[in-house]
Amino acid sequence: MFQALHIPDQYTEVKAFRGAALEGAVFDPLIAQSLNENYDVFVTMDGVRVRLYPSDIYMNVRLEPMGSLEMIGDIFSCNAHMYNGNDIYVKRGSDSVLMHPGILEGEINGQDVTLSEAPLVLNRTIFLPIKDIAAIFGFSCTIGSEGAKRQIELSSENATPLSLPKTFDLRDEGRVPPVLNQGSESTCWAHASIAAMESVLLPEDVTAFQTGDMVENRGYSFKGKTGGDYSQALAYLLSWKGPVSSQGDPTGRKYHLQEAEIFSADDIDAIKLAIYKDGGVTSSIYSDHGSTGSMVSSPYYNGLKNAYCYTGTEEPNHDIVIIGWDDERPASDFGGKARGKGAFICQNSWGEDFGDNGVFYVSYYDSNIGSQAVSYSRVMSQDSFEIIHQSDLLGWTGQIGYSGENVFAANIFTAGVDENVSACGFYALGKNTIYEVYMVEDYTGKEDLSKRKPVASGKLDQKGYYTICFDDPVFVSAGERFAVILSITTPGVSQPMAVEYISERMDGDVDLSDGEGYISINGLDWTSVEEKSNGNLCLKAYSNLKESGVKE
Repeated sequence: MFQALHIPDQYTEVKAFRGAALEGAVFDPLIAQSLNENYDVFVTMDGVRVRLYPSDIYMNVRLEPMGSLEMIGDIFSCNAHMYNGNDIYVKRGSDSVLMHPGILEGEINGQDVTLSEAPLVLNRTIFLPIKDIAAIFGFSCTIGSEGAKRQIELSSENATPLSLPKTFDLRDEGRVPPVLNQGSESTCWAHASIAAMESVLLPEDVTAFQTGDMVENRGYSFKGKTGGDYSQALAYLLSWKGPVSSQGDPTGRKYHLQEAEIFSADDIDAIKLAIYKDGGVTSSIYSDHGSTGSMVSSPYYNGLKNAYCYTGTEEPNHDIVIIGWDDERPASDFGGKARGKGAFICQNSWGEDFGDNGVFYVSYYDSNIGSQAVSYSRVMSQDSFEIIHQSDLLGWTGQIGYSGENVFAANIFTAGVDENVSACGFYALGKNTIYEVYMVEDYTGKEDLSKRKPVASGKLDQKGYYTICFDDPVFVSAGERFAVILSITTPGVSQPMAVEYISERMDGDVDLSDGEGYISINGLDWTSVEEKSNGNLCLKAYSNLKESGVKE
C-alpha cells in the first residue's frame, strides 16, 4: 500500500480569460508555458534568493515547480543522481529517496510512498518535484506570486540538520572514471581536472575527455613537460576550448564548465560536501618520491596500507582527485606522521599498479591536502548558453583593485548576431563575496557606464568562478556594443578583481587587442585595464540567439 505525502495545498486563485472562467487544466498550461519561456520563477531559501540557471526550474502543466538534479543537490545539500536511465536516488544524511521518471510511486528509506508529482526528463535534464523533496527532508515550501513571476519560498527551520557520513566513497556510488597513467609526462594537473569533470557527470553520462587536448591547447607557450596547475585547467575549460571528447564526437565539445568552487587546506568540511553533492575534487599535494624516484620508497608512504602523510614544508608538486573520505582511518596507518585519525580517499594518475588499483589514502594532517582544491560544480550542456564573449583566454593570472575590498569592473563587447545577453561570469577571489551586475546597451564610450541598469545581485559563499544569470535577458542587435559591469566586494581581499595579465612567464601569450576593460574605485571614474595594467578583465558574458531583430 503506497502512502501519500501530506503536503500543504498551494494557494487557490480565480482564473479568468476574456471574461470567462476557465478550468485550471486549460489555463494552467498557458501560464506554465509563459513562466518557462520567460524564466519568471525564482526561489528563496530562508529568505535569501537562490542563484538559478535557466535549466534549473520547470513549471509543469499543473503549475507545480520541478527542480533539476543539480538545483536539488545545491539547495538541499544532497546527493541527487540517476542510475541506469531509470532509478533516481536522492540522499541526504540518513534519508534516501528512490524515484523513477514518469512514475508517482517511489520509496523513502525503503518504505513505499506516492509522490504528488512524478519526476520527468526534458531535453536531457532530469526534474524532480520541489515540494515533495522539501517535505521529505523537513523543509517548508510555499508558492506565491510577485507580479508576473512565481516565487518558491523554502525554509530550513524545521529540517533535520545535514550530517555527512563518517565514510563516503564515490567508487561505491559509481561516480569515478577509470584510473589513467600519465607516464613520464608532467600532466597530473590535466589528468586530475579531467577526471574530476568526468566524475561530476557520472553516473548519468560516461563521456571520457582528452587530457592531451587540455595540455596542448591551453593557450600557454610552454607545454606538457613544464607542468601546469588548476588555474590553467580552469582557463582552458572556462574559455570553452574544451573539454574535448575522447570518443570522436565531431563537435568535440558536448559540455561547458560554468562553475568551479576553489578550496584551501582548512576547508575539509566544504570539500566533503562538494564531493558528496557534485563529484571528485582536485587537490595539490607534495609527492615525495624518495630515493628511488617513486613515492613507494618515501618515508611518508605506507605501502601496506596505501596511506600517505607528508608533514614537511615543501610546496605542492602533484595533483590528484579526492573521491571520498574515511573519518575513522587510524593514525597508525600513516607510520607515525599523522597527528590523528581520518583521511581523504584519493585517485592518482599513475595507473592501477599504484596503491589500491590506483587509489590511496592521504591523511587529513598532510601538509598540503586540500590546498588549491577545485570542485567542477556546474558542468552544463553546451546549448545552455550559445555564445560566449570574453577576452581572458588564459584566465586568472593576477588580480587588481584599489587596496580595498570593493572594485567596479566593466568589459565592453560587440554582439556578432541578434542575441539575448543572459548571464556573466567572473571569479570570486575569497569567501562571502557580494556582487552587483549591470548592463549598458548601445555603448558608445566611457561616459555611458554611468547609464548602467541592474540585472543581478547576490552573495557567493565560496571562492571560485561563477556564472550569474540575469533577472531578465537583455536583447542586443548584431553589431551593437554593450557593457557588462560588475561591482564586487570580497572581505579581506585588497585586490578583488581577477585579470589575465602579461607576466615574464607568459610574455607573448596574452593578447591585449581582443579586449576593452575598465576599473573604477567609485563607479564614476574609469581607467583602462589594458593600458594601465597590461591585462584583460576576467569578466565574461553569455548569450543565446534571438530570432527576431526587433528590440523589445
